[in-house]
Amino acid sequence: MLDLPMDLHRETRYPADPTAVYAMLTDEDFLRRRAQAAHALRHDVKVEPTGGGHRTRLHQFLPAEVPDFVRKLVGDEIELTEVIAWEAAEPDGSRRAEVRVDVASAPVTLRGTIRLVPDSAGTRQILDAELKASVPLIGKKIEEAAAPAVAAGLTGMEELGRQWLAEHR
Repeated sequence: MLDLPMDLHRETRYPADPTAVYAMLTDEDFLRRRAQAAHALRHDVKVEPTGGGHRTRLHQFLPAEVPDFVRKLVGDEIELTEVIAWEAAEPDGSRRAEVRVDVASAPVTLRGTIRLVPDSAGTRQILDAELKASVPLIGKKIEEAAAPAVAAGLTGMEELGRQWLAEHR
């Protein structure tokens, strides 16, 4: 039986233009604050400029607050590496990025794109990704267990982003 990935789509709105949202998403202090908000036990942040964009890397160790069958794979900590490669801005300020999240101790990945699009209220951040757990027989269960954590993380990032933008106006 073929194990198909779980599709994720999430739209977030920020009350700021794409330039300000992009500056936030590529700010080392914001990325550190994201790790702290996720209760990371330890983390490392790196932001590098690339031809017109940036590459962000957030490597973090999170408490394994997962079902027991997943904990057997990952242990007491979940080691995540998130890499986002941003392209140069379009004339309207919109941007596109490739996003990749890997779990070190389990064959679980998230791959997709993020777009920042200007709209009348500021910016829409659009995430389209696939969450894939390549584990025979239980991969789909792992994806289903991970999906709420991914959604909660995105909600937390939205709240943190709104707070950050309000503080940095």
